[in-house]
Formats: sequence, C-alpha cells, structure tokens
Amino acid sequence: MDKSQFSRRALNLSLAIYRVTARFPAGEVLARQMRQLGNEIAAELNSVSVATGDIDGIKKDINCLRVYFQIAKAQNWVKPINWSILDFEYYKLEQEVDFCYRELTRIGNIAKNHEDREQDNIMSHNIKEKKEKARRPKDTFSNELSGRQEKILETLNQAGSLKMSEIIPLFGNSTSERTLRNEITDLAIRGLLKKNGSKKAMIYYRV
Repeated sequence: MDKSQFSRRALNLSLAIYRVTARFPAGEVLARQMRQLGNEIAAELNSVSVATGDIDGIKKDINCLRVYFQIAKAQNWVKPINWSILDFEYYKLEQEVDFCYRELTRIGNIAKNHEDREQDNIMSHNIKEKKEKARRPKDTFSNELSGRQEKILETLNQAGSLKMSEIIPLFGNSTSERTLRNEITDLAIRGLLKKNGSKKAMIYYRV
C-alpha cells in the first residue's frame, strides 16, 4: 500500500469522526480534540514518506485518538458500536503503516548491503589491478619508445643489421652497455627486432 492509499483511508476516517462527533453536546472540547487529531493523522500520512519518514509520531497520534474513543464511549453520547468500529479501523491503519515501514526498511537494508558488497568488490578489483601494474616492468605497459630505442631502430633500418660493438658508439660514453642491452631486449619483446648468434657475437636485425 502506498502513501496515497494510507492518506485516503485516514481522511475517510477523519470524516467519520466528524459525523459521529456532530452528535456530541454543543461546545464539547473532546469533539474538537478528536477532529483535530484525525486531521493531523491524515495530513501526516499525506506528507511523510512511510519508507523514510518517522512513523513513531503517527503511531503515537493514533494511539492517543484511540484513547479519546474510549473516553467518548463511556459518555454514551452516541452508540458504542461507532467507537468500536473507529477504534478497529485506526488499529488496522496503524498496523499496516508499521508493517509497510518495516518491510520497506528491510528491503532498503538488503539493497544497501548489496550496494556495499558491489562497492567492496570494485575497490578490491581496483587495488588488485594497481598491485599488478606495480609488479609489471615499466616498459611492458608503456607504448612509447625511448630516444635510444628510436635511434637503434633508425640505424637498423639503414644498416640492415648491427652488433653491440656497433651500437655502443652511437651513444658515445653517455650510455652504458647494460642499459643498451635492456633497451634492445625490450625492442625484441615488442617484436621490433630479432637477435641471432651467441651473446658476444650477437647480431640484431630489424623485423
């Protein structure tokens, strides 16, 4: 049952209170109090979301109104059956509002728990991905060639093949042999050149 259905029922019950209290003695304060409380309950159910609102205030007002019914019933101004019917209808309304609130709260908690788990999974995946990237050698996920690699490939395009003893002079004394071997190994992994021969007599070719 949605909010509009609750508020319509409360409004109809409020109108019923007006009809019954019209038979009270003129100027009776209890009639005014009951009418006012019935109107407030209808207004609260119309303006407050049962799913997210504070229904404790609504339940408190309904219980207060039911006490008024018992007081009025003892006065014998109208037939007692009128108060029994109104009391039962407001009791049902309170129970249905309370059930709806608890059910929607339960569903909301399930949805929130699911959302939290999804968020945890995303965070866990992101952390795992960052760790994997941190473990990779830098050049395995960088598409850019270094200046040294570009120069080696350019020279290979012109010469066709090169030995390490021919590559080292290309960079003077600014780059160590170990660094150049790392650069060449990376080019081979990328499939940009191939190697042939033993370590000391290794010859490099452009692919």
